[in-house]
Amino acid sequence: MLWAVFTPVLAALLCAWLGPRLGRRTGYLAALGFVPALLLALSWGQPIRSETLNWVPALGLNLTLRGDGFGLLFAVIIGLIGALACLYSVAYLSSDERFGRFYSYLLAFGGSMLGLVLSDNLIALFGFWELTSITSFLLIGLWHTRSAARDGAVKALLVSVFGGLALLASVAMLIVAGGSVNFSELDLSAVRASPLFTPALLLALLAAFTKSAQLPFHLWLPTAMEAPTPVSAFLHSATMVKAGVFLVAKFGLIFAASPLWPAIIVPLGLATLFWGAYLALMQTDLKALLAYSTVSQLGLLMSLYGLATPESNFSASVHLLNHAAFKAALFFVVGIVDHACGTRSLLRLGGLRRMMPLTFVAALIASFSMAGLPPLGGFISKELFYETMLHTHWGFLAVAVVGSALTLAYSFRLLSVFVGRERFPSSAHPHEAGVGLLLSPALLAAAALLFGLYPASAEALARVAAPALGFASYGEHLSLWHGFTLALLATVVTWGLGALVLWQRRRVTAWQESLEPRWNANTAYYGLLGGIDRLATNLTTYTQGLALPDQLRIMLLAAAGLGGWAVLRAPQVWHPLTDLPLYLLPIAALIVAGATGVLLSGNRLTAVIVVGLTGFGSAVAFLALGAPDLALTQVLVETVTVILFLLVLRALPGIRDLPRTRGRRWLDVGLAALAGSGVTALVLTGVNNLKPSLSDFYIQNAYKGGGGKNVVNVILVDFRGWDTLGEVLVVGMVAYAVVALVRLGRSQPDQLKLEPVEPEAQSETAPLQKAQFEQEGQA
Repeated sequence: MLWAVFTPVLAALLCAWLGPRLGRRTGYLAALGFVPALLLALSWGQPIRSETLNWVPALGLNLTLRGDGFGLLFAVIIGLIGALACLYSVAYLSSDERFGRFYSYLLAFGGSMLGLVLSDNLIALFGFWELTSITSFLLIGLWHTRSAARDGAVKALLVSVFGGLALLASVAMLIVAGGSVNFSELDLSAVRASPLFTPALLLALLAAFTKSAQLPFHLWLPTAMEAPTPVSAFLHSATMVKAGVFLVAKFGLIFAASPLWPAIIVPLGLATLFWGAYLALMQTDLKALLAYSTVSQLGLLMSLYGLATPESNFSASVHLLNHAAFKAALFFVVGIVDHACGTRSLLRLGGLRRMMPLTFVAALIASFSMAGLPPLGGFISKELFYETMLHTHWGFLAVAVVGSALTLAYSFRLLSVFVGRERFPSSAHPHEAGVGLLLSPALLAAAALLFGLYPASAEALARVAAPALGFASYGEHLSLWHGFTLALLATVVTWGLGALVLWQRRRVTAWQESLEPRWNANTAYYGLLGGIDRLATNLTTYTQGLALPDQLRIMLLAAAGLGGWAVLRAPQVWHPLTDLPLYLLPIAALIVAGATGVLLSGNRLTAVIVVGLTGFGSAVAFLALGAPDLALTQVLVETVTVILFLLVLRALPGIRDLPRTRGRRWLDVGLAALAGSGVTALVLTGVNNLKPSLSDFYIQNAYKGGGGKNVVNVILVDFRGWDTLGEVLVVGMVAYAVVALVRLGRSQPDQLKLEPVEPEAQSETAPLQKAQFEQEGQA
């Protein structure tokens, strides 16, 4: 399993290196990176295996992967659709695309999701969760010169990172309450008895809802379609948006014992099912329609996995397979239409069936499966959905039927581009796509057909997850015909309502437009961002807009307050000054003289030179106390600092001191005394409160454990390795930023043109972009 997670990462590095040389053929190399995930299917039916890569065992920081059936099923789906997306991209992307960057991002995205679904270590699970957010940000904003792409990437990152913080807190609580960092080793009875149980449950749900675009966090998913179509197919069907669904299914083993779990998830999931379908029906952009349909379908999956019963988990796992097949196929079909016609607008397309018959067949099969029509897999899983809701609550069934009726309506609306009279832009020349574009949707449409005509295939795949989700003993067998049941009646009612919506399409549209609310998720998002910007601006104005002396007074007051508070709260153990050697007194006098000389100096140059005495005095003190390395470092730093001060002040124009009244002068004296006293008391208090003494520990272990001959060097390299690494990273990032700014300054003006986000993008019910999204293949 470890190699299945790390192979996409290795392939990503190879693609980044070979992309400029291989060009579009880089996609074949990227597809090979997902093959190990497909080979995990060989582990189905075998005993669960765990593999651990130790990192910091003492802290529980290990990469532990566990091959339970549910994780393996997810991994195979990710590997299959990831490979198909790579192969599709070879023909889809334009020749001027940066292939190395695109495929390395895509592989890193897939590898992050594989690590998430296979990870048993909760800390590693959180790490992979955040990696999916970062890599999706890079993919959604791939064409960053477009304002909509930048807006979609930032929106997805902010929402998902907000949920990531909730997951971090939930994971920490589970580790504390369950006594283990590994999910499979948690003490479930201890977790459920812990006072942390309910907070951990609520935080886990918040994380899942943000990731899987449940109300009201659904706003990021439609704007994420600014990513290239292969990325959208991968993201919407198999990866990031399913991460929240995966979390609910997996954590249901812990939290489903609480009635709060289904009480929150099921109503919210059904509400998302209805609202996503309602919004999808209003879209005039094919990709926007599919994006909102994903929101709706995720609500369906959430409501099933949220029940956490053997029946609901089985039904959800069947629909998980069907959704992955028909949704990825439809996104690939939309990409073909966009390539052929140069637009995705439903208002400008029609009659494409005659010119694109094979694409139409793939779209027909996938759309019918999404609508829940026989003889396709979507019909079977929709019937299972109704059956489960029947056993739960009649009100839930009613919402499910209405939402599914809207699903049928928007599925047929998507197919409208292939029927009717021929209609497309005059500059377009629609024609059937080549094998490179048709292969991926054809295979996935065939899978949707297979799941319907041969339901045992979907059942066998779904039962792979049975041991992990607890429905191994559930005896339901899939079939296209189960007789005249209430679920079949609900299906027939769905078809009737869907046909009625299609028949009254104009009235429904007018009714929807008349009910469009003034506030929605998007307006709330932009309003919140605007409020934060205004708050930050005002805070900066009132705190950083002061004169330099006033800012220094605030800093000194804070130093005095923090130091004094720490002294009062700490045990009163003072370091006796009598222990200090007498030869330090002249050095201390030199330091005090330097500080006093600054106050008496008449100009800034003299003050800078005199203040150097305090630094050089500190260096002499280090040398006297037996720390020559520190003394040398202090001398070098002080010398460079004084020189830099002199050079800067020499180049500055003459600046007169700000006038100070007698009152302010005495205020400054008092603040300086308070700050100095507070910091001094803090240091003297803290010296003896370190038990055991850190210096003894360093001396005893530097030569043995560190393997060095110099205590200071060992401290920097071994004991303070992370601190040193952080300093190196900061310097590296600053250098990288400087290089980027220099290159930016040399760029052409037309390459730097960044358009602001259009106000229309704030509307939730209208098409997300009035320009109908520029043709992606030429972006």
